[in-house]
Amino acid sequence: MRRYCNHLYAGRRRVGGLLLLPVDSFGRVDLREAERAFGKNTALVSVMLANNETGTIQPVREIANLAHTCGALFHVDAAQAIGKISVDVNTIGADLLTVAGHKFYAPKGIGALYVREGISLSPIMSGAGHERGLRPGTENVPYIAALGTAARLARENLREEPARIQRLREKLHGRLSAAIPGLRLNGHPEDRLPNTLNLSFPKVKGWDLLSATPGIAASTGSACHGGIHAASPVLLAMHLEKSRALGAVRLTLGRFTTESEIDFSANLLITAWRERTS
Repeated sequence: MRRYCNHLYAGRRRVGGLLLLPVDSFGRVDLREAERAFGKNTALVSVMLANNETGTIQPVREIANLAHTCGALFHVDAAQAIGKISVDVNTIGADLLTVAGHKFYAPKGIGALYVREGISLSPIMSGAGHERGLRPGTENVPYIAALGTAARLARENLREEPARIQRLREKLHGRLSAAIPGLRLNGHPEDRLPNTLNLSFPKVKGWDLLSATPGIAASTGSACHGGIHAASPVLLAMHLEKSRALGAVRLTLGRFTTESEIDFSANLLITAWRERTS
């Protein structure tokens, strides 16, 4: 069976016909491992453009070059990146690219798949010829229109919004770092989304800290795994020690985040941390 390559694992391993590749301590794909893994039997390479927990941005252009050298198609999951950084399919070398509407303020339940011209896909279900013959069923026109509008607004906001969000993120990080000795940043310090801040708080569990700050909507990992009190597999794959992973909190900012909310959140987190470590 041909191989499909992903990046959320601490060491290379095979699951059926899938070959799963490791990441480094920042959560970036190990390019040397990728070069060794890709070969004539590799049909598809898939990678997140940006990780949803740490915000780390992958070296997608380099991975695309490796994939294309061995004749494989390259798929990019851009769900977390759209609306936060500039994404161009030609620049990153994507043959296929997926987006999720709710990640950039479109309704939940709508997304899109970009397919480079000349690539033929097989239908996932047989029946009528909706969605260019790929899936039968009446299209959700209002949601499709909303996705297009959200994409247009996201593109317009890219002119100024990422810089504003990053400034607020750095302010939050600075306030927390000044008040909490031993606070650790998880993910790449520079190559990451402007809105994402994943921090490990010393001497506490992340979920315990958040339970003491109900005024903050945050998580200890992916929102998909909310309510699970365990170390994040993403952070463990980055070779973080378990105690550091258990103390992690994922803080993300959005289009409507204000300066006063940053101060409010910092004060709550600092107070809660001090109460639990005093």
